[in-house]
Amino acid sequence: MGNRVNADRGRLVGARIVDYLLAVALLLGGSAQGTEATTTGLDTDPVAAHLARGQAYLEQGEYAKAVLEFEQALTFDNLPPDLRQQAEIYARAARDYQQGKRLSGFGYAETGGGYYRENVTRSTNAAGGDPARDWFWKARLGGGLGYILSDDLTVDGSLDYRFRYYDDIDRRDDSDLRWRGVLTRALRSGSQAIGVRGRASYRGADGYRQDYGLFVNQAFNLDPDNRIALEAELRTRQYPRGRERERSRDIGQVWLSWTRALLDGRASLTLTALGGREWATNDRPDRGQDFYGATFDFSMDLTEDLGFFLFGLYEHNAFDEDRAVLDDNLETLALYTRSDDLYEVEGGLTWTFAPGWSLRPQVLWLRDESNTLWGNYSATELWMMVRRAF
Repeated sequence: MGNRVNADRGRLVGARIVDYLLAVALLLGGSAQGTEATTTGLDTDPVAAHLARGQAYLEQGEYAKAVLEFEQALTFDNLPPDLRQQAEIYARAARDYQQGKRLSGFGYAETGGGYYRENVTRSTNAAGGDPARDWFWKARLGGGLGYILSDDLTVDGSLDYRFRYYDDIDRRDDSDLRWRGVLTRALRSGSQAIGVRGRASYRGADGYRQDYGLFVNQAFNLDPDNRIALEAELRTRQYPRGRERERSRDIGQVWLSWTRALLDGRASLTLTALGGREWATNDRPDRGQDFYGATFDFSMDLTEDLGFFLFGLYEHNAFDEDRAVLDDNLETLALYTRSDDLYEVEGGLTWTFAPGWSLRPQVLWLRDESNTLWGNYSATELWMMVRRAF
């Protein structure tokens, strides 16, 4: 009985492999007949269909299209910014499935260093003294696993640990562990997902700030070049103790994004609108807040080994509670509501100088503008990282 079951399972896997290879061959041939065969033959097994098409796009050098196709079946997190590297990580999972293996994974380790420079703002002028200047060393380690449960369901999870050590002994080092698990249903043109994610961030003597969230995602692939996605999340952010405990809050947020593959699949642009609400769970001075904003994320492979990426964010925060302007006798002169505008721009290059090895120079600029005196902040960071993928 056991031998017969194994034989039937072997025939099923073998049939899928034949269908998979046929679809890839037809797609690489670029014929309308091949596209029709893939649509009618493999869409009864959406996971296999998307993995087959993704690998076909990869073989043609259309990396952005490959990623859009792969991500209808699997949604790995913490991938490198380079499109070719992203597509190759997914392609490894596709090859594993082709060989009858449902479990696949990836890992990485990074190290490097850089320079932190705090820029002058109203807040630094009011505080007196010199803005911070400091060298730092960074390290990062993580990876993910994906498992194909059925013809249309996959589950994957990831861990990502980041550490930053500052040369200044009076400055707190950064330590951050991020985790994620998601169940994805592959559709004919798109996907549905539900998952959990969170992070533990070191806050010094007070301990670790904890974030926990539940999210859902619906993606619609309009064609090989375009995807629309809607995502919503409910999460809580808990500060452990001390003066920061009052900053604990619950957050509801939504994202609406459009991703387009450009330049024959060698570039990708994602535009995202975001908005949400924060509810203060303790006695935060400004209580709750509404926020909205937008991001852009652009990646482009300049050559087979060199890629460019650029990310930007704008966010507006409008708080609930009125603040008082006091005179020298502590009498109220006026009332105002805190309002912040946050800006972030990050960019860099990725150079793959050997199989599994890449070098990434990167720059980050931050700016927080506030109508409160102490809410203004700006910094510029430069660093270089070496990444080993495995």
